[in-house]
Amino acid sequence: MATITVGTNERRWLERCFATLVDSDTPGIDLTVWYVDNDSNDGSTAFIEDRFPEVRVIQNRSNVGFARANNIGMRAALDDGADYVFLVNPDTQTPKSLVRDLTEFMEAWADYGVVGPMQYEYDESGGTALGSYNDWSKTALRWGEQHAFAGDWPNHPSPASPPEGRAPNTLEHAYVQGAAFFVRAELLRTVGLFDEVFHTYYEETDLCRRARWAGWRVALVLDVGIQHFGGGGTAGSNYRRIQMRRNRYYYLLTDIDWHALPMLRLAGRWLNDDLRGRGVGGVTSWWRGTWETAEAVCWLARRAPLIRARRRAHRQLGRQTVSAGRSQARSAR
Repeated sequence: MATITVGTNERRWLERCFATLVDSDTPGIDLTVWYVDNDSNDGSTAFIEDRFPEVRVIQNRSNVGFARANNIGMRAALDDGADYVFLVNPDTQTPKSLVRDLTEFMEAWADYGVVGPMQYEYDESGGTALGSYNDWSKTALRWGEQHAFAGDWPNHPSPASPPEGRAPNTLEHAYVQGAAFFVRAELLRTVGLFDEVFHTYYEETDLCRRARWAGWRVALVLDVGIQHFGGGGTAGSNYRRIQMRRNRYYYLLTDIDWHALPMLRLAGRWLNDDLRGRGVGGVTSWWRGTWETAEAVCWLARRAPLIRARRRAHRQLGRQTVSAGRSQARSAR
C-alpha cells in the first residue's frame, strides 16, 4: 500500500499532510509514503527529507504537471509491489483510520477499482476531526450520479453502474477527485495511468471513465472522510483557466459515450462562454477569453491524430470488457 503526494511550492501544507499520513493506523498493512516534488523552490524537498526521513522522495527537475508527476509516483509504487495507491494532495489532513478503512473496503468489494473519501473543510488549527463538507463534496452530493458535465447538459445518461451488487453507503459519482484518489494497482496495470496530455485537470475524471469502460465500479465512500482545503496554488490563476478550458474539450472529444450531435452542441455552448471570457476555470475579459480560446482550438487541432487514437483505445476497453464477460458466462455454464 502506497500514498503519493505531489507538491509544487506547497511547503506551508506539508507538515500537517505528512504528519497525519505517517501517523495512519495501519495494522497488518505495509504502508509506504511517497512525496513527488515538481521542481519547488521553497525548500519543500529539504523539509520532507529532514522532518520525515521515512518518506520516500522523488525530485523532478521541472514542473511536469499533476498527471505526469503522479504517474512517476505510481510507477515507483507499482514497481515496489503496492496493491493499492492513494493519491493525496498536500492541502489535506488524513484521519488516523482512513487508509485502513479504504483498504478494508477494497478488500471486501472486489468490483471497485477507484474509490475516494468524502471531503471536509480544512481545520487550520491542526485537528483531524471531520466537521462540515467542503465545496467539492457539496457539489458532488448535489449532482449525485450524473455524468461529468451535468451542469451544462443534464440529460446525458449517468455513468454509474447498476444498483445490483453495490456496496452500502457509496455514491457512484462521475469521478473521484485526484486530491484523495484511492485506486487498485490491478486497475492501473490493465487500464493504464493518467493520460499525461491533460497535464493538470480532468486526468482523474478520465481515468475514472476508463475504469468504468473496463468494467470496474467507481464511487465515493460516504462514511469516511478527509480534510481538504482545495484550490491549492492554482486557484484564480491564468494557468488554471487555460488548462481547464483546453482539457475539457479534449475530454469531451475522447469520450465514446457522446454521439457527434450532442457533443457538438455542448462544445458550441462552451465555445460561446469561452469567447466571452466566462468559461470554466475563472472569469476574464472578452479579448483574453477570445485569445485563450483560439489557442485552445489550435492546441486541439494539433492533437487531432492523438484524439482519434484515444477514441480507438477507449472503444477497445469496452470490447475487452464485453469479451471477458462472455467468457465468464461460458465458464459458469
